[in-house]
Amino acid sequence: MDNNAYAAHGSRDTFLVTADGGAGWTPDEVRHPRFLLTSRGVRADATLVEDEGWSYTEKPVTRWRAAQLPLGDEVVLSHATAAAILELPLPVWLADQNVIHVTAPKTSNRPRRRDICTHYAVLRVDECNEIDGFRVTTPARTYTDVAFRLSIPELVAFGDAMMRKYGTSQRELLATILRRQRYPGRLKARQCVDLLDPRAESPKESELRIMLRGAGLPAPSINPDILDRHGQFLARGDIAFEEYQVLVEYDGAYHAAMRQRAHDASRRALLRENGWIVVEIVGEDMKHPGRVIARVRKALTERGWHPRPPMRCQRSGQKLKIWPDD
Repeated sequence: MDNNAYAAHGSRDTFLVTADGGAGWTPDEVRHPRFLLTSRGVRADATLVEDEGWSYTEKPVTRWRAAQLPLGDEVVLSHATAAAILELPLPVWLADQNVIHVTAPKTSNRPRRRDICTHYAVLRVDECNEIDGFRVTTPARTYTDVAFRLSIPELVAFGDAMMRKYGTSQRELLATILRRQRYPGRLKARQCVDLLDPRAESPKESELRIMLRGAGLPAPSINPDILDRHGQFLARGDIAFEEYQVLVEYDGAYHAAMRQRAHDASRRALLRENGWIVVEIVGEDMKHPGRVIARVRKALTERGWHPRPPMRCQRSGQKLKIWPDD
């Protein structure tokens, strides 16, 4: 069939198929190579499906819509899929675009479909939302769903971004965590609430902050304005130990541009002239947390700080393992 014939029927990218066709298409037309069978009884525009989701930042929106079509209204997109729709950070290994996660009531029929992972749980009405036409779990509920798969630094990075982007309060998050009686990651989700800070501006900054805090270093200020002794603005820092004039900065991909690097160098030179020690951390350093902690600890010690015992879990009295040993 020629393209003009298809144009006459419109250009819906996903639709359900029955014995009579679907979305205005005849049974023969829906079998045209232009459409891809994404799941039983569901067709989608093959070009859109093939073009989407090839990278971590490219989202498979068409596949999400196709997966949701045959599901009942009580089934919602959840876990890593909800996190991607909500644009909340997950490690690359967990953000698997080929698996679509849904949560269904325990009493519902199991959605047996290709590439769909079904979780069974009780969902309250206020734990579900609609975003861009997708039925998804709320940010707070999604936080509790992914907690058991994430390390503490990764979960804090997720929670920081959630609070910053959606304004989720600690009270709302705690209510969601405690309302569910038993589920994997419940204790970790509760412990991390007290570590969250919406002022963090990137996942790696959040992970770096928790790495340092877990090593027993003093609590820093997050993205503060740094002033000189006359009250004049010098710079805005990432992680600042203001009492000791030690600044820790994470340089991600954004800082790699030549112009940005020159700006950062000038800014840090100004800080050092005003008595600050600046510890620069890059992505490769994060693979060796022990070395990062040693560098920051050395800078703080030079300024008169004395080490304290590491953080401990309040319930068990055991050391709270925030980052693996280097």
